[in-house]
Amino acid sequence: MILKNVRAGVIALAGASMLAFSAPAIAGDTTREGFVFPADGSMKIVVFRPDVSVGSQKAGGIIEPNADWTETARANIKAKLIERATALNASLEFVDELEGENAEVLTEYRALFEAVSASIFTHVTVGDTLATKQRLVSDPKTPSARPRKVNTLDWTLGPGTVKLREATGADYAMFVFTNDAYGDAGRKAAQAAGMLGCLIGVCVMVPSGIHVGYAGLVDLSTGDVVWFNTDLAMGGDPREVEGADKRVGQLLDGFPLRAGFGPDKAE
Repeated sequence: MILKNVRAGVIALAGASMLAFSAPAIAGDTTREGFVFPADGSMKIVVFRPDVSVGSQKAGGIIEPNADWTETARANIKAKLIERATALNASLEFVDELEGENAEVLTEYRALFEAVSASIFTHVTVGDTLATKQRLVSDPKTPSARPRKVNTLDWTLGPGTVKLREATGADYAMFVFTNDAYGDAGRKAAQAAGMLGCLIGVCVMVPSGIHVGYAGLVDLSTGDVVWFNTDLAMGGDPREVEGADKRVGQLLDGFPLRAGFGPDKAE
């Protein structure tokens, strides 16, 4: 139930944000203050089964999942994440499920991450700030200026994540979520009618689709969320290889890199 509520909230906000042409797309990445990857040594990141959903959106707004589209998109996203692991100088391992007691632990922390990500989305990305999640920052160029408040990534899943570390041998866990709804013929007709109405002064805006996603990284030794990125208007059709490459690039936008590594350093 937690997962469904979180997803529904993010998707609903994505649809609402697209109704205003003048409003900028809601997107952004943030890294935990002071966090850096170790400069050397091995680093393993486990990616639990990416939460991918692709479907069609009907004229009335109802989203109908498409299993074939979803499986194709998930496979493409997985392949592109693996490709980018080289540039990150990390070992990337995908784990769909765990067994026994570890399976219950994974289910618990998946749900917990969904709840925490909703809080980060609300209070950092959207901007409904919390006083306890802000810090004062001075501008080094103008030291006499008044310090400004900035949001901080100060969320954690708790030290119990060490159980996932022990079960997977990973240093970090990455959670990935994408949801796409492509307008069907009826939806496109409704959109065209809405735009036509604008010409005669009766404007009814109908979003053409929903394309949202986020990714987060958790330090399994502490449970701290060390990086989070989201976008309510993602590009790239993950059903296509090139589109999935663009989508993964957006999901990993702002990902904290190890010193001396990055996409431009990959061979």
